[in-house]
Amino acid sequence: MRAVFLDADTLGNWQGKSHQPIADLSPLAECFDDFDVYGLTKPEDVLERCKDADVILTNKVVLDGETLKELPKLKAIQLAATGMNNIDLEAAKELNIQCFNVADYSTFAVAQLTLQFMLNFATRACEHYQLTAQGAWQKSRMFTLTDFPIMELEGKTLALVGYGNIGQKVEELAKAFGMKVIVANIPGRPMRDNQTTLEDALPQADFVSLHCPLTDETKDLVNRDFFAQMKSTAYLINTARGPVINEEDLAKALKNKVIAGAGLDVLSVEPPNPDNPLLATDVPNIAITPHIAWASHEAKQRLIQGMAENMAGFK
Repeated sequence: MRAVFLDADTLGNWQGKSHQPIADLSPLAECFDDFDVYGLTKPEDVLERCKDADVILTNKVVLDGETLKELPKLKAIQLAATGMNNIDLEAAKELNIQCFNVADYSTFAVAQLTLQFMLNFATRACEHYQLTAQGAWQKSRMFTLTDFPIMELEGKTLALVGYGNIGQKVEELAKAFGMKVIVANIPGRPMRDNQTTLEDALPQADFVSLHCPLTDETKDLVNRDFFAQMKSTAYLINTARGPVINEEDLAKALKNKVIAGAGLDVLSVEPPNPDNPLLATDVPNIAITPHIAWASHEAKQRLIQGMAENMAGFK
């Protein structure tokens, strides 16, 4: 059986050209007689690279219906991810192409970055580090330098929007810091016993953390009306999907001090357009990381192992 991995560089520098641990693809390689690995694949190269493949492995390469129809040998697609929105699943079903993903491999890694955002807003560690790097502490008139307000997470209220495995892990970690956690119901979904309405949750929250999937219900859920219900001292965290937030509305909310700040690991378009309103230099109190929450070395290896187990079962 022949397989091709179209975008292995999304799992890190698999060729070992950085100081980071190398993602070990050997569990996958052992599943196939032939295993071709490409760092990245442009749309115009997909057919040529996949024409003889029984299995395609990919993270983000788009495989639409027209492409799948041109690959008569293809038997399976294995996603190096949980989300499958880059695959035409209906076309795959019609063509008898099985599609696999891997769930829950990055739960702790995503929860970890969520807490990191909250901790930095509490301690302003990054800002104080920058002061030291700029020489400000060295010139201080006393032993300390606290130019940014510091608070404690203990006793603060965290509202979770989305309560799957990641949301539950964030709850566990937040409670270890002594936080109160409430779970907000997503409008349009049935209310569960452990949930409160979004309208009740937002005014209570010191931090609001998004862990919901991107659906018709959640697209632009976080908008001007959402921010108006939050405390002016509250912070928004998003490690879910970028389009859950209306980015224009968030930029305005930060500029107008409707909320205190935002920590984002995802944006509506990735990589982002230079004119994304959240990247403007006049947007205050925003921290943006480049979609790294999932990408711990341990999570990558769990992902690879999950892919390998799927493929071993497929055989």
